[in-house]
Amino acid sequence: MRVAIIGAGTAGVSILRELVKYNKFNDMAIDVYDNPDHLGQGVPFQNDSQELLINIPSDQMSLNIDNPREFYEWYESQNEFKFDNPEYLPRFIFGHYMKSYLEKYNDQYSNLNIISKEVTEVFINSKIGETDIKYHVCTSSDMKECKIYDSVFLAIGTLSYHDPYHLKGTQGYIQTPYPTYSTLDDVNDKDRIAIIGTGLASLDVIRYVAAHHPNLPISVMSRSGNLPSVRGDMPEIEFKFLTPQVFNEIKSQRFGNVPLQEAIELFKKECKRFNLDVQSLIHRKSGKPVEDLEYDLRHQKELGIFQSLLELVKENMNWIWNSFSHQDQEKFLREYHHILKANSNPMPPRTAQLMIKGIKNGLIEIKKNIKDVYYDEKEEKFNIYFEEDNEKPHIYDVVINATGSKTHLKDLDHDDQLVINLQNRQIVQAHPLGGIQIIPETNQVISPRYGTLHRMYAFGQLTNGVNQSRNGVNMIVKQAKSVVEQMLN
Repeated sequence: MRVAIIGAGTAGVSILRELVKYNKFNDMAIDVYDNPDHLGQGVPFQNDSQELLINIPSDQMSLNIDNPREFYEWYESQNEFKFDNPEYLPRFIFGHYMKSYLEKYNDQYSNLNIISKEVTEVFINSKIGETDIKYHVCTSSDMKECKIYDSVFLAIGTLSYHDPYHLKGTQGYIQTPYPTYSTLDDVNDKDRIAIIGTGLASLDVIRYVAAHHPNLPISVMSRSGNLPSVRGDMPEIEFKFLTPQVFNEIKSQRFGNVPLQEAIELFKKECKRFNLDVQSLIHRKSGKPVEDLEYDLRHQKELGIFQSLLELVKENMNWIWNSFSHQDQEKFLREYHHILKANSNPMPPRTAQLMIKGIKNGLIEIKKNIKDVYYDEKEEKFNIYFEEDNEKPHIYDVVINATGSKTHLKDLDHDDQLVINLQNRQIVQAHPLGGIQIIPETNQVISPRYGTLHRMYAFGQLTNGVNQSRNGVNMIVKQAKSVVEQMLN
């Protein structure tokens, strides 16, 4: 069997790690493709500043489901990278941990071929009336160089960043903040800097600026103005009420679906087990960043339990999400997703302390209700408008885009050309809630032309409409294990 793994980040390395466990691996010829800059590490864990921290404690993140401490143990055993406070390690360290797997397998197995090229096309060239599908994978426009495979894993990672104000290509506009060590190459110490987006990406920029440009003021802005929550003391928890067994019983009485409101009530029961005041936790944001951060730091016990419960929801979102009707999925995105998002991927406590210090010292300004951004070509300045300022703009020299990655195929541009080509050739189709259509239980791609593609699998953010909120490392590792297991057994 000829196998192509397209992308060698978290998903790609995890797929390979699962494949080598099986005797059938020896009968495969496997090609792994990726951009040489990200090979083995992926974009989120690429080489970057040590100020960019993993937002999960180092001993709770691993490519090994059976040993959550494996990454930390790998870090302790190597001598190339050492840090005084390894509880939250830099992200690029995890990238080197993943890359060590890829390098080990490349040395160990002669049937594995690492191709340091970006895939530009994947197409099916079956004859009319033929049902035996083969996949053609190309790294150039010369079709003679395309290679043919029996199975393909689409593990391309995150899609490109949003460009909400159509500023891509404008002088002084930085479309993505990564890698941060080159983001401010052309920025002067007197420039006024605006970061659009108040999520984790903006915190990465702030951490870098605080370490390397400590006197450079920054304005951080978004519609809500809310920063991510602070990680509490997150205990290990198991659900008692929100379980597959309970869902199956409800589905048997509700035409194959679980009503969203019944699922919410089950989650409230889980919170009641720990005496959590859910309403207070949900509505704890005051709109004052320092007060909000200090509140989270003071309430790490109850906040940590709440975060653990929500993290458990995300880990089980495959069967939870796909038990809802389409209407209830849309309702969840409208009414509840912001709660999950606001309390997921929390920042480390020391990042919160850095933010508090920067805000109090006047070097960090958090603004909300951003309305629009225009570039004044004559003045070579950015005019940023806010809802409450009666059309009076705030002027900036540099704008850094930290709005996050795209989720819908309709928003893609040339930075996502492979996915655009896949859709154009009717290999994939858009999911109405984001990403592409796949079979939830198997991650098999659903093609509008060929139906279910039994040997093409998709992972990560590309599948966000089905795998809602399941893009974390541990969740992708679990998907890789499940998909490879069902494929080979």
